Amino acid sequence: MIRLLKATTAATLLLVLQACAPMHQHNTDYSGPKDPLFEDAIMHQRWIQDEYAEYQTRRGYKAFAIAVEHPPLIIATGFADDKVSKQAAFDEALRMCRHFSQGDGVCRVVDEQISDGYTGLTQHQIDTAPKELIAHRDIRQYVQYQQAMAPKAFVVAACSGQSFWLEQQLSKEHAQDRALQKCELNRHKSDPCCTVLESE
Repeated sequence: MIRLLKATTAATLLLVLQACAPMHQHNTDYSGPKDPLFEDAIMHQRWIQDEYAEYQTRRGYKAFAIAVEHPPLIIATGFADDKVSKQAAFDEALRMCRHFSQGDGVCRVVDEQISDGYTGLTQHQIDTAPKELIAHRDIRQYVQYQQAMAPKAFVVAACSGQSFWLEQQLSKEHAQDRALQKCELNRHKSDPCCTVLESE
């Protein structure tokens, strides 16, 4: 009876430990330029491990930036993903880093990658998209918008190019107003405002 109780207790403890364990292993392998401060943070700071692991799951051109204060301390991170070019990813990572650091410290990019994958777009669609659209996901929205029925409007957030659109509205002006409202309600806090890119 005692052996059975011990076995039951051990099995219960094992199940509890398994339930508390992470559901999957995060990928925090770092192979970017040598950066002792960031490499140490990846090893010892859980919040940075989590941010970098999330970044590693993303596709397209991507970049990861850190904000550093003196004495050397990482106070914020920012990353960009799904971008159509290396430069767009670099610039957006710095912008997001500055947003999350609230202007404190100095931001620098510590990692840049290109993760190949199906974008759902042709190269022609990417090349001919408005320059304000720097992410594949927003170009896909634009392709859908082009096929939509008027009256319609396509609106973007000022910095990121995050897109919002509506079709079959009462009028062109109504479409613009409602699309702008949708953008203002849903844009990322790092974007200061929204603007109409196209309407008809």
